[in-house]
Amino acid sequence: MEVKMKKGDWMFFLVCLALGILAERSFLNGKIGLSYPVFITVFYGVFFWRYRSFAFTNKRLGLLMVASIWLLSTSFFLHSNMILYVLNFLVIPVMVLIQLVLITYPLHNQWHRWPFVQNLFLTVGAAIAYVYKFLMNAAKLAVRGLEESKSATIRKVLIGMAISIPLLFVIVNLLVSADQQFGNLLGAFPRWLLGLKIEEEVLRTIAVTIYALSIFGLFQVLRNKQPLPAKSQEPKDKMAWDSVISLTVLTLLNIVYLLFVIVQFQYFFSETLKAGFTYAEFARRGFFELLFVTMLNLLIISAIVSYVDKASKFMTLAIRSLLSLLVIFSGVMLYSAFIRLFMYEEAYGFTFARVLAHSFMVFLLVILCYSFMRIWMERLSLVRFYIISAIIFYTLINTVQLDRYVVDRNLERYSETGKIDIYYLNSLSYEGVEGLVELYKLNPDHPGLTDLLLQRRQEFLDSEESWNTINMARRNAEKALMELEMQ
Repeated sequence: MEVKMKKGDWMFFLVCLALGILAERSFLNGKIGLSYPVFITVFYGVFFWRYRSFAFTNKRLGLLMVASIWLLSTSFFLHSNMILYVLNFLVIPVMVLIQLVLITYPLHNQWHRWPFVQNLFLTVGAAIAYVYKFLMNAAKLAVRGLEESKSATIRKVLIGMAISIPLLFVIVNLLVSADQQFGNLLGAFPRWLLGLKIEEEVLRTIAVTIYALSIFGLFQVLRNKQPLPAKSQEPKDKMAWDSVISLTVLTLLNIVYLLFVIVQFQYFFSETLKAGFTYAEFARRGFFELLFVTMLNLLIISAIVSYVDKASKFMTLAIRSLLSLLVIFSGVMLYSAFIRLFMYEEAYGFTFARVLAHSFMVFLLVILCYSFMRIWMERLSLVRFYIISAIIFYTLINTVQLDRYVVDRNLERYSETGKIDIYYLNSLSYEGVEGLVELYKLNPDHPGLTDLLLQRRQEFLDSEESWNTINMARRNAEKALMELEMQ
């Protein structure tokens, strides 16, 4: 791939350099807040300006992903959950890459197939190769220009500096020994250099360069539609699983699950487990196993629906019926896991991880319902629905204030039982601080609460907030804490 730079490309490189500076200011200067949605907005503004005459593909999913990316970026401004903070820091760049490749992908409505994944890696490789050749060509242009005009003069200057340095070293040492004031003057120069924090500025310059070149290389490569992997457009024989084998596997699985479901009904619809902490222990031991089995069943259902070979009407009906039973049994196991986790929360309180697990089970329930529909309606696509629903689910998790929900449920539990873990609330995001303030209003004499609030108030007083770190959850918590009158 030959890099041919036009005047417009050089101007666009300067735009990407400005984007690189904005990225460094946004991501490498304290905790990220308002800066992320600002950067994403400017980034996509530049992208759509650059591609204003480009014929995009996969527009509906592309718009969904743009909306999702922007909402995820605003979570840095609106919320402060550290788990989602770290996840989004990793997930958003990947989603941006996928979205950009998606809407410039040569094939329409083929984003759920393997060649698209290959095209992602090809695009990254092409962008890296473009940046490398761009740097090499820029270096050649610089050298060629110097050789034509001032190369001889520069060579003489370098020779003069090489001669002067050892002479200056000897002379400066002699002058310092002769005059202490001159030595102090020269000593102030290194102190001035240290005050500039040269190492930090060099690292920031490197970061700006990496950001700028990455954005520039990616945007330049995407302008040319990427070649598809070899033989990607040739029809291939679809892998087929034997229907008799699939029927046998489904029959055995359903027999085991039927026995398990019978046991579950004994537990949850009888008086078998009604003694104290037995429920909590039972819930803790079985929750993850049931969740894993449910996801494994989803994988089995998807594989058989997608790859089982065409058989007789009776065999097809039998497989669909057994798959439907498998979905029903998976639903019962999911319900069992849901109840187990609910009992565990009643015994030990609500946490972000437990509420997140509950949310994930609701997502799995939606997946199961759609899978049941797909069993009887062949025209539906499982992979597409899984991908789209996963994007929507992850976006909702970041949009809904789960920490606020955890705080509210724990305060309700405190009102009923008098039990609450103030140190866990303190470990949450800034919504946890607001929860501590509300708890103080309910019971200012709760052990350790006043000291905890005073400590958090001092942290707010000691910290500084710049434009890029602005966070609404932090501001709300700070306001509530500063307005609280403590005894």
